[in-house]
Amino acid sequence: MVLYGKFFNNQPIMTGYTKDNPFQRERQILGSTIKEIRENGKLTQEDLADKAHINVSYLAKIENGYVNTTVRYLIKLSRGLGIKVKDLFEF
Repeated sequence: MVLYGKFFNNQPIMTGYTKDNPFQRERQILGSTIKEIRENGKLTQEDLADKAHINVSYLAKIENGYVNTTVRYLIKLSRGLGIKVKDLFEF
């Protein structure tokens, strides 16, 4: 996911991932929770990505807190992990 920060000639300039996002802490905690549950289930990122029907690189970005993911992907991940979506938010 590419974020846009500044504009040049009314066109957004891509700035990459930002650490200044006000929800960075929550993204990192959510990603760590997903990673911990995945590892406790003895799954690799590839295993979970296959079970959840998502791209492994996107899963890595979620686990590292780089992206604001959607409810759709959280549902896919929870199904792949065999848990309820609410279990991802106990932080």
